[in-house]
Amino acid sequence: MSFLHPSLRARMTLAVTCLILVLMVITGLVSLAFFEREYERSMTEQQSSVVRYLAGDVDATLTNIQEALLVNAQSLPDNILRNPQAAQEYLSSRTGLRRFFKNHLHLYGADGHLIATSAQHHHDISESIAGQPYFKQTIQQAKPVISDPTVHGHTKGSANIVFTAPVKDPDGHVVAVMTGSFNLYEKNPLSRYVTITLGKSGILRLISGNGQVLLHAKNARILQDVAQGAGPLVEKALRDGTATGRHFGMSNQVLIASLQRLKSVNWVLAASYPEEEVYARVATARHWFIVATLAGMAIAVVLVLVMMRLLTRPLSQLATHVATLPEKTGDARFIHLPVNGEIGNLTGAFNSMVQEIDQSTLALRNSEQRYRIVTEFTNDFTYWRRPDGSFEFISPACLEVTGYSREELFAQPSLMEEMIHPADRPMVDQMAAESGDPTNCNHEEIEYRIITKGGSTRWVRHNCRPIIDDNGTFLGRRGCRSDITERKQLADQVSHMVLHDLLTGLPNRSLFADRLFLATAQKDRNDRELTVVLFFGIDRFKLINDTLGHETGDRLLIMIAERLRKLLHPNDTLCRFGGDVFAFILPGRESRHEAVTMSYRILASLSDPFNPTGQQVTLSGSIGIAICPQDGSDAETLQKNAETAMYDAKRSGKNCFRFYAREMNAQAAEMLRLDNSMPLGLANGDFYLHYQPQLDLKNDTVIAVEALLRWRHPELGMIPPDRFIPLAEDSGFIIKLGEWVLRTACMQCAEWQKNGPAPLRIAINVSGRQFSEPDFVDMVAAALSDSGLAPELLELELTESLLISNEQQALQKLQLLKNMGIFLAIDDFGTGYSSLAYLKHFPLDRLKIDKSFINDILSDPDDAAITEAIIAMGHSLKLKVIAEGVETREQLVFLEDRSCDEIQGYFLSKPLSEHDLHVFVTARLANKAVEESSH
Repeated sequence: MSFLHPSLRARMTLAVTCLILVLMVITGLVSLAFFEREYERSMTEQQSSVVRYLAGDVDATLTNIQEALLVNAQSLPDNILRNPQAAQEYLSSRTGLRRFFKNHLHLYGADGHLIATSAQHHHDISESIAGQPYFKQTIQQAKPVISDPTVHGHTKGSANIVFTAPVKDPDGHVVAVMTGSFNLYEKNPLSRYVTITLGKSGILRLISGNGQVLLHAKNARILQDVAQGAGPLVEKALRDGTATGRHFGMSNQVLIASLQRLKSVNWVLAASYPEEEVYARVATARHWFIVATLAGMAIAVVLVLVMMRLLTRPLSQLATHVATLPEKTGDARFIHLPVNGEIGNLTGAFNSMVQEIDQSTLALRNSEQRYRIVTEFTNDFTYWRRPDGSFEFISPACLEVTGYSREELFAQPSLMEEMIHPADRPMVDQMAAESGDPTNCNHEEIEYRIITKGGSTRWVRHNCRPIIDDNGTFLGRRGCRSDITERKQLADQVSHMVLHDLLTGLPNRSLFADRLFLATAQKDRNDRELTVVLFFGIDRFKLINDTLGHETGDRLLIMIAERLRKLLHPNDTLCRFGGDVFAFILPGRESRHEAVTMSYRILASLSDPFNPTGQQVTLSGSIGIAICPQDGSDAETLQKNAETAMYDAKRSGKNCFRFYAREMNAQAAEMLRLDNSMPLGLANGDFYLHYQPQLDLKNDTVIAVEALLRWRHPELGMIPPDRFIPLAEDSGFIIKLGEWVLRTACMQCAEWQKNGPAPLRIAINVSGRQFSEPDFVDMVAAALSDSGLAPELLELELTESLLISNEQQALQKLQLLKNMGIFLAIDDFGTGYSSLAYLKHFPLDRLKIDKSFINDILSDPDDAAITEAIIAMGHSLKLKVIAEGVETREQLVFLEDRSCDEIQGYFLSKPLSEHDLHVFVTARLANKAVEESSH
């Protein structure tokens, strides 16, 4: 037999021998370790018992001393505090106490100054312990205190333990403190404990709460810190009451220590044994144990060698066949030995086994291939748990779903339950409880969250089924966790998108309706509270949107939403109702005043300019308020009434709020009727123009007219412009209406140019919506071309706010119009952002002073001063200045004296039809000719 290729017998012999040797070694080591551990435990318990007993004795000693001092303090006569001599005699007579306190007794006032002492020598009455922690604690808590070591006292340089007892007056106030102390370096009531020896060289130590040695067999160790290795044990004893463990002593000797915290004071009593002393007996036992184990191992080896030789000889041929079996195929895999008996039976059983193995191997290989395809190529985490909860099988997908590997789950099966999200755990536990039988997990699919190993939260769908064999035996549970996080997130996103505005993220109209319904339902249960609904619309937002672009408008809406969010209470709701309209639900309000306050806060939030694209934009808004139940008890009515109030606020001048009133419905209906009638009115010719003359004061000549739009409704009669113009602007119909005015006026002026008494320039008002249209310049050019009107006879009047809303765009359009030869004027000058900056910047020809200043120029000094300033400003920029709304001669004289260039108003003429204007101009020209001929 080759040493490098041992026989089966040799290998079996070696294997069995090694196994027995290993088992004997393990058994020996385990037994020895168990013996040593039990011995150490026994010694430690014994040591801990001794320390607990001694700690109780130390506690009793300290308590007796403290109670004795307290009894004497309580029996102190009331008047003795005012008589130091009597106090000293009282303290000197306390012979029972003085056997505890070698440093005498002392009595201190509540201010900490010494009153008396039991010592006979002279004492300093100015001595004070007011700063000592134990004195402060006694005064504050009115209870006895045992101090940590202190050098304060009459024995300088000593380490004293001070006992205090409060002296109280009949009302329970501390009026004095009695103290007694002893020196740790001298014999004292606790000295006897350090003389106790434990074993041969074990010692006791008393340790303070800050880790200083209070009592030790060696005085040199007193007030020294404990050995560095003992610090954690002291901290544990102070925290838990007791501690046991090893640590290095001051001489680097390993000590086994037991510590017990005292009950009367935050100190620790510690007992320490040298480890070598404790294990001296263990070392002897270990020696003999090893000798016995080695002898047994030698005997076992000999017995194995003999027995294996006898048993394995008949099996050599079978062993050789088994060794080469993997290389054999077909019939060669079966062995044929001419033997009977047990070896023959073994040979037959072996052949049957080979046949079954071959069949099982083939089936298993096919099954494994199918199972590998199922488990390795699926994203679901499948498992099989035994009845005790451990795992029989875990699929590879567990890592992807949970973050835990199969090895981690096999080692700690409880992770399956621990990873369930705390918020969903009650639901999972309830389903488990409802099943009643822990072996029954045949529940429906359940969806809940888990916390993966990485800390992320994922949604899973979990189903579980019991595994029962044919005999009804419960074999465990098989289950599957599928990751449905993405599907959940998608569903949440879809749900959020359905109920929220995509631009601002605010609740949309649908969610607003649901919450308003809930708010009104809750209102029914609490009649004392009000539910307030506010509709808030941005003023002139369509103009801003058209002027600055929709992208800028969207950014503005987002910025507005952010400001409005900051105004909400926790239970309030803010939604974007649509376009530039936001809506609030304010439940639980106590009065209308809170709605007013909220409205002012909303308007104030828009007062600071916005800067969406580097250009400041100033906004205002209009608010409508409806209150439940006064203005409606259902969501639909409240919503409709709040919106009606908002539009009333817009008609009232904007940048304000209005409470809903019943008459608003009639007004809103009328506005809706007018709004719907305008397109039909324009098609039917119900709109027409009147013309108001403008007079050159220098030449006393009518030089221009302003085209003014009028509407005669077939059923409602004449509709004032201030009623239908705002409606047209809000609806956008002003664009089509403005184009009609421009074309009609140009055609009429062209007719005057050909056949009229004199060529007149015609002035046309341009709205902000109309001017912001991209093709506005082209529309003007087309009107001039189609009518044949000379461009210098057309004047366009624009407002200040229109020009500064987007200066760059306005400048480009004005320059194109100016290049065509058209006159450009600022209408209602003085009411907006009047400044020299944009007057110099834009190619203007005329300023038109707003009639609100002209009305009171004779009675209001401020209006008069503003009018003079506008005239002077216009002339300084070489602009013509025209005053509108002139109704009296006195106003005319005032303007002439200030060198105003032109006037317009009822003093000259009211707005006239085309025919009346022709008569008026002809008459003026005739009168002027007569006057000139007479001169």
